[in-house]
Amino acid sequence: MALKRIYDNWDQVRRATGTPGSRERRAWREYLATRPAIAYWGDSWFSTPLYKNLYWNSFARIDGISLRLGGPGLTAAKMLTPSACRNYAERLKSREFDALCLSIGGNDGIGALPALFAGAGRLSAEQAFQKLLDARVFEAIRARYSVLLEAMSRVRPGFRVVGHGYAPLLRIGEPGATSIKNLGLAAPLIGNVGPWLWPATKSALGSKAEARRFAELMLVKGFRDRVLAPSKADFPGLFSYADFSQVADAAQESFWYDEIHPTEAGFGVLAIGYNAMIRAALPASKRDAVA
Repeated sequence: MALKRIYDNWDQVRRATGTPGSRERRAWREYLATRPAIAYWGDSWFSTPLYKNLYWNSFARIDGISLRLGGPGLTAAKMLTPSACRNYAERLKSREFDALCLSIGGNDGIGALPALFAGAGRLSAEQAFQKLLDARVFEAIRARYSVLLEAMSRVRPGFRVVGHGYAPLLRIGEPGATSIKNLGLAAPLIGNVGPWLWPATKSALGSKAEARRFAELMLVKGFRDRVLAPSKADFPGLFSYADFSQVADAAQESFWYDEIHPTEAGFGVLAIGYNAMIRAALPASKRDAVA
């Protein structure tokens, strides 16, 4: 069986790699001698079917093998369970993967907003963010990251996990546009194409400008400083992340597809910085495979 660049599930990987002493496993190892095997596990930033997402833009620049896991709308609470993390760690170890790329956690914060602001009076962005802190939303996400990273720390010494932060949002309250080209792909997502943040916050924050300030506190600074950075400190050498908070292109309307997702071209911009982190995380013998 010829090896593929992209695998969509574990069953495909199992068939491609065979048993430990098989011809398939030898071919797998030979192919990966100077190329990485990378799993991408995440929500819509990695898996939206509407256009080329962050996963696609990242791996298009990598000579290796990838495995896609997760799906649109999924949360850390649903994905990063102890049993799933242990199971994936064992499989990544047995198939000798080099890295796990992670795009998980943003939906947990956004999903908490409707209940958090229901019946709330007028708030400033800072007051709204404090309500998020009081609800311990970031602590819950960080706890899930800890479950994941503890499991992944047992894969092998050279294994790495690479996450990412978010760029400052611009198009608050705007849904994504569907076209004849992507309508069939969008059909399963109709009713869930946004906006997500503005409906949950407009009664409390009052203006899109204030909601934009709140979004930066929550998704950019809050997620980075209260989930990503502490996770890196807790698991030095295992976990790293790309910080998208200073991406200049994010200030352009053309960068954004909807309220929280970049366009295909926007994801292409982010993939440059993301791949730099992936390259640094890989063994020296495989770094040249990442452009």
